[in-house]
Amino acid sequence: MTGPDRLSLSRRALILRGAALAAAPIAGLSLATTRALGQQTEADVIIIGAGAAGIAAARRVAEAGRSYVLLEAGKQVGGRTITDTTQFGVPFDLGSARLNMPAARPMAAFGRAEGLDIYRAPDGGRLYVGGREAGDADYEDFIATVRRGERAIVAAGDANRDMAAARALPDLGPWGDSARFVLGPFTCAKELDQVSTVDVSRGDERESEDICRQGVGTLVAQLARPLTVRLEVVARSIDLSPRLVSVQTNKGTVTGRTVIVAVPPSVIAAGKLRIGPTFPPRYRTAVEKITLGAFDHIGFRLPRNPGNLGADELIYFRADSPRAYALRARIGGSDLYSLEVGGAVAAGLADSPPEAAASFVKAALTREFGADAGARVGKVFATRWSKEPWALGAFSCALPGFGNMRRAFTETVGGRLVFAGEHTHETLWGTVGGAWLSGERAAKQALGLIGVRTG
Repeated sequence: MTGPDRLSLSRRALILRGAALAAAPIAGLSLATTRALGQQTEADVIIIGAGAAGIAAARRVAEAGRSYVLLEAGKQVGGRTITDTTQFGVPFDLGSARLNMPAARPMAAFGRAEGLDIYRAPDGGRLYVGGREAGDADYEDFIATVRRGERAIVAAGDANRDMAAARALPDLGPWGDSARFVLGPFTCAKELDQVSTVDVSRGDERESEDICRQGVGTLVAQLARPLTVRLEVVARSIDLSPRLVSVQTNKGTVTGRTVIVAVPPSVIAAGKLRIGPTFPPRYRTAVEKITLGAFDHIGFRLPRNPGNLGADELIYFRADSPRAYALRARIGGSDLYSLEVGGAVAAGLADSPPEAAASFVKAALTREFGADAGARVGKVFATRWSKEPWALGAFSCALPGFGNMRRAFTETVGGRLVFAGEHTHETLWGTVGGAWLSGERAAKQALGLIGVRTG
């Protein structure tokens, strides 16, 4: 995640050369032709999962003029990018809420061409202590502490000392709880004892973030509009034969020449999608060790802006315990806010009754802005990504000792299967831009397996 200019918390900078996305629905193909390519009984490419990665893959296959079958277990496209308008009457992203740049720049360009309101997120966030913005000394101490921890983790990863990030940390002093939250739960959806130093060290810097006023989920759904998507079709097993791929679903068998698996590794690890007749140990290890962490948004209404916060600002707070959080304020300029929780806190709230999230928000607002702010909290709605049956987590981060295993997800299996998803991108994991680029990469691989040359 990208921090503010004043609060530079992102990972090390690398130059990213992402693939371009045409602004037209699908370059060179009519809407009718594109949809027809997805209505075959036996397809060139079967794609399992209609999140950002699966949609990107299907578009690429269609652009090549090849047939596809795009299967989605849920009732709507988007995967972990879903925009809800029913809870608060305004767009509220339940999953990815920002477009990380420069990886997602092609997606943003498409959205603008489609008439969506996409704008730059505020450059950075602010630090609040005791109900007001921190002074210069507190800012300096917080930033220095986070940077000291980040440098230690990255140095260990660069030296290929693949261990728990928590073990690499020096004594972080009085700002330690705040820094550990930023480096672990907020950035990796896990506590630092469950985070690989190598995985963190390879992460690309997110230069900036864009916001879609209608929601990132709405943008992803727009990107799927030219495609034929088979909803509520649950893929249960994949059989890789020498000639064809057979996918057993709750609605019959689908056959194709290749298959792109664009579902979270947690779904495979839980046995919800079986791959056979053999699934090599290397890929099974990747599935089991590149795990999804817990990260949730707790949305709530809060009138009268007690902190005098700007629209879409990100707010950090000084933490005095591991139960830390951040705040996304006045989403889209409204009175809708989101308390951001990750790691053990998010997992604990997901395991608790729904009213626990409301209590947590009110206690947090009381602590940061006073009892009056806590009392004015209106409707509360919390995501629970670790409980979503077709996700079983928020986003991925490698377990200690397995930071190199993401590479397995970029390889082909049995000459028929390719993986896609944010978890398959070695440097942009945990981002919708990384998911999109992985889908394009997977489509190119799948097409190559059937002898189609792409640019």
